[in-house]
Amino acid sequence: MKKIGALLLLFVVCTMSVFAQDDAQFTLFPWTTMYYNPGAMGEQSNTLCFTGVYRQQYLGWQDVYQDENGNITKEKTAPREFLFNIESYLRKLKGSLGLSILSDRVGFYNNIGIRFGYAYKLKIPTGHLGIGLQVSFYNQAVDGSKLHALQTGDAVLDKLKGEESVMDFDVNFGLFYKADRWNVGISGTQLITKARLSGDNSVLNRSRQLYLHGGYTWILPWNPSWTLEPSALLKTDLKTVQFELMVLTRYNGVFWGGLSYRINDAASILFGARPFYNNSNNYLKGIDLGLAYGFTTNKLGYQQNRSYGDLEVMIRYCFDIYKEEVFSGYGSTRNIYKNEY
Repeated sequence: MKKIGALLLLFVVCTMSVFAQDDAQFTLFPWTTMYYNPGAMGEQSNTLCFTGVYRQQYLGWQDVYQDENGNITKEKTAPREFLFNIESYLRKLKGSLGLSILSDRVGFYNNIGIRFGYAYKLKIPTGHLGIGLQVSFYNQAVDGSKLHALQTGDAVLDKLKGEESVMDFDVNFGLFYKADRWNVGISGTQLITKARLSGDNSVLNRSRQLYLHGGYTWILPWNPSWTLEPSALLKTDLKTVQFELMVLTRYNGVFWGGLSYRINDAASILFGARPFYNNSNNYLKGIDLGLAYGFTTNKLGYQQNRSYGDLEVMIRYCFDIYKEEVFSGYGSTRNIYKNEY
């Protein structure tokens, strides 16, 4: 444990120089952990997993502005994200590989990001530690003709007259420790570079971010069919902090539901199911469906063109890629031959 503590301390020191936050955020964050922590890749042992999450934030929100002729125009500019993850633990590599593809639209900015990484799984007596590294490619694009300044002479907007885009390369690093009933992780994203548009303009500066997260599974002693699963996620640039708390309850590993709260943003209800969890068909067992709806709690929820909340849909499919080990053989009972697989 001393080695783990030293690794965590070193990692925090190395990520102290951080700026503002711009990673996509998801209410169903326990299902998107590998996106912001490479160390959590492939935590579904011996399986190949596909996860898709669609998020529409601030439903109904519109950007209202007045042009030079006094005409009022409304445009839908609410953030919208789609994330697709592929991850798998590979025995020969003693770790996991993972790929994340993100499509993120915020206002008039359209971003596409790809993250690919490897997480080494270090076994220790009480659990295992994932040490992950990702490389990422991020393309940011903006249509300057749709940006409307409130006053003339803006040094940045005056240079953004048409469509511009830039491709950026970056690195993410994370540690994720998992025991039987609890887990904890720390990670940093976008650690080395910042992307810019329009020469030296910093309108599209990217930012380093630090994440702390963890969760616990409590089996109710009076009814083991039910579990209570609290989890938390803290995101910071050491200037601003955002905190999320989620509490889920799960029945027989099949149905789940709960509540989530993100400070100064939204209070959400969540529910989902693994509808074929007890099915004899092993290829259907791994389907997991989830839905979250968030009620906007900041000022955007009370203005004239207000937000009607956030909607998030998740689907995950996992299946085993290794056959179950079967022991068979003949001859002396001192020798047991294991089947090849």
